[in-house]
Amino acid sequence: MDTPPRKPANPLPDVINYTNYRQYLADTHTARKASDPRFSVRAFAKEAGFSSHTLLRYVLDGKRNLSKKSLLKLALALKLPKDRAEYFENLVFFNQSKTLDEKDVYYQRLLKSGKPNGLKKLEASQFRIFNTWYHSAIREMLALGKFRNSPEWIAGQLQPKIEPREAQESLKLLLEAGLIKRTANGFRAVDDSITTDDEVLPLFVRNYHLQMMGLAMKAVDAVDPDQRDISAVSFAIREGDFPRLKKQIQLMRKELRNFAVEDGQGERVVQVNIQLFPLNRGA
Repeated sequence: MDTPPRKPANPLPDVINYTNYRQYLADTHTARKASDPRFSVRAFAKEAGFSSHTLLRYVLDGKRNLSKKSLLKLALALKLPKDRAEYFENLVFFNQSKTLDEKDVYYQRLLKSGKPNGLKKLEASQFRIFNTWYHSAIREMLALGKFRNSPEWIAGQLQPKIEPREAQESLKLLLEAGLIKRTANGFRAVDDSITTDDEVLPLFVRNYHLQMMGLAMKAVDAVDPDQRDISAVSFAIREGDFPRLKKQIQLMRKELRNFAVEDGQGERVVQVNIQLFPLNRGA
């Protein structure tokens, strides 16, 4: 009797291609299970030496974090070589960091852990762009026809005003980040817009959004109504339409960029905040 051909093993995911360790673990489990249908989360947890598979299930579902001891057990169970094990460890702590400073430390370590394909090469200076509101504003000011390459002028033009020292440091930071470059007459922006990777940088832009919403609150009293538009609308939707509504806002935000003018033609730098959030608990 002929023996049925053995099902070839699926290639396992390479952790260095990931920016989320939970997704990496989930994909690894899926690949193993495709080759061996008996490979369950329980079996995965047993290989890692966990006393219960519940911890691993909670980790995969985002309900629990990994400790140093647990991640080392997983790295051994996954048979990761030294460089991949180092990347995995830094990725775990990068994903689980609660502050900008912590996240930046582990991000820099990730960049040194080989050549990660899943991460965009963003330096710490680029993270700091989103940590203070006026960096992006100064960058957009370069398109103003009346722009003057003077920290004093820049600082006085911003609303609210900042110190000339802060304006000077901001120009230096933008240069370091590669978002502006020097020209014969001063500076110019390098790219059309500043964007962030949805998976890598959500915490980094948190302070930026909070600051901009704070400026919007102040503008209610500080800016004449004919110089601003602050409005809101509340309405009920079907639960299934929420992703479509988010997509519509994303498309609208991109369309608003069409109002951006060429360098030297701008007359005013504006900020448009768009927020979408629920006003009641879901079902």
